[in-house]
Amino acid sequence: MRRVLYFISSNKRTVTLFITLFLSISMMFMGKGPKERFARVVTTSIFNTGHFTFSWGIYMLDLWRENKRLRLQNLEYSYKIHSYYLAEKENQNLRRMLGFKEKKPFSVIPANVIGLDVDRIVNSMILDVGEKDGVKKYMAVVTAEGLVGRIYEVFPTSSSVQIIRDVNSKISAMVEGDRSIKGIIRWEGGPYLRMYGLQHLNKPQPGQKVYSTGVGGTVPGGLFIGTVVDQKVDDVNIYASVNVKPAVDFSLVHEIFILKGSERSDIWDDGDGTGHFERPEIQ
Repeated sequence: MRRVLYFISSNKRTVTLFITLFLSISMMFMGKGPKERFARVVTTSIFNTGHFTFSWGIYMLDLWRENKRLRLQNLEYSYKIHSYYLAEKENQNLRRMLGFKEKKPFSVIPANVIGLDVDRIVNSMILDVGEKDGVKKYMAVVTAEGLVGRIYEVFPTSSSVQIIRDVNSKISAMVEGDRSIKGIIRWEGGPYLRMYGLQHLNKPQPGQKVYSTGVGGTVPGGLFIGTVVDQKVDDVNIYASVNVKPAVDFSLVHEIFILKGSERSDIWDDGDGTGHFERPEIQ
């Protein structure tokens, strides 16, 4: 059957000519009555075939148009669903930010991250706000998740943030639930921060949260820094240290808050309780 259909498809003209000749010769040997009946049958068959072909063509055209309409409609719905999803995510972020603003007792300057600079002496983020927006050097920078760092360079319409994952950053910190457990948060490479200056007999446990103490004034107290991951016991030194996973995923930071009034130009907190530290010069 396949071969017959393939032959007919490949030799349409020959097959048509053969059928026409066959019908013509058949009609030559017929009488008047049978000839008329035969012509009627052939004419009706051709008409019915043409009508079916034409109707089928219209049906297929309508089907194609309907299929195209449904595909466009599906694309439109997919776009709307994606837009609703993005809007919902944005609303969630705004609700988190608004919730943050309600909890914190200081004014904030909202900003967007427009670039990263990890090739210089300081690991930093570049923001789209600057001196014209009220930004000052040493202001603390946060997200709804936690502490990001401090402003260290200010320009008329932009500024740079020294993030806490920088070797020059030192922050006085304490552990949730026990204010007696205090130390200094530093970064020495890798995915974690390290909290130094802890007593061996009073070390934080994995899972406990770490907050800023506010000592020194450059970082307000109560800002979430991260969560204790594990302990490191040093038998040689008096003090122990722990790894702290930062609360902020710096690769995902796009929107931040700058805390107005948190700047102090005369001191740089080193976590020793005095609030004074010889500040490293940033070139």
